Amino acid sequence: MLFPRSFPHVLAAEGKIYVFECMGSESFGEVYDISGDIWEPLSPPPEDMDIHVSCVPVLDSSRSRILVHCRASDTLYAYYYDRKSWVCLEQKICYWSDSAVIVDDVLYTFIYKCSLEAYNLLDKKHLPVKWSSEFPVAPPLGSALYRLGNGKLILGWVNHLHRGFECIR
Repeated sequence: MLFPRSFPHVLAAEGKIYVFECMGSESFGEVYDISGDIWEPLSPPPEDMDIHVSCVPVLDSSRSRILVHCRASDTLYAYYYDRKSWVCLEQKICYWSDSAVIVDDVLYTFIYKCSLEAYNLLDKKHLPVKWSSEFPVAPPLGSALYRLGNGKLILGWVNHLHRGFECIR
């Protein structure tokens, strides 16, 4: 990497590795080209994007972009990696913690304490969400959404006490 990072968010797309970090890093993001074995900084984000407050990226590979949610303003930006450019998609969008995934043009975000939100990226509308089953345990902080395919998601976390992985389907 070009810059040291304490807690980076890492995504991979089309033979490249994208690394993001807010809050104190010298550079907001950079990309590693696997075939060329070279690191390059990402094009600078828009000035109105507050990169000094935690931002969360999620891969939207069907549209060749990475969505970045800026927590300070609840603004949603897209970094188009094929064009190396930034676009503001939504001025106000639901808050999400460190877990988000896109399935069939719907952005699913998990908020600690079992709140799951859905946002249609094409229609720019929030969608109702219902868990497919009740579950007896509250997922701990650090839970993450995982896409299984066929329109299915799970919420999973590491159980350090039992040294295993647990999930809600």
